[in-house]
Amino acid sequence: MIKLEHLLVATDFSACSKEAIGYAIDLSKKTKGRMTLLHIFESPFFYPAETSLGSYPEVYQWLQDFKQEEIKNLDAISNEIRKEGLPVETIFKEGSPSIEIIRTAKEIGADLIVMGTHGRKGLSHVVMGSVAERVAREAPCPVFIVREKRVEQAAKK
Repeated sequence: MIKLEHLLVATDFSACSKEAIGYAIDLSKKTKGRMTLLHIFESPFFYPAETSLGSYPEVYQWLQDFKQEEIKNLDAISNEIRKEGLPVETIFKEGSPSIEIIRTAKEIGADLIVMGTHGRKGLSHVVMGSVAERVAREAPCPVFIVREKRVEQAAKK
């Protein structure tokens, strides 16, 4: 029998992530499961490991402020989920999204990963890659990938 007691819901705060959260809420209600809401902060900067951002106090402070905003966003979403009467935990990590989603699913013993996909095609898919695709290939549990409705509607035209 399929067990869906613990859903890991990855969000990047995009429209397709919001779609995925909606599906996760419906699934949790139907299965009486619990959710863990995960956000991975990926630094917008590339800098060599030997370079310290402490050498650039303005950049360091901006990055800290940005992280705090993302934590507030994660908390706001979890509060909305709790208003639906569902138990939800939040996890905020830094790193590569696909690696951290897979690692977190293993750590918490997730039964299902729910996440959105931007539905990129062509060159942008080649350049940007697909976090959802990498997670689906390497996850320790099934992955439910939700496409943004806008993408689906544009494809029908």
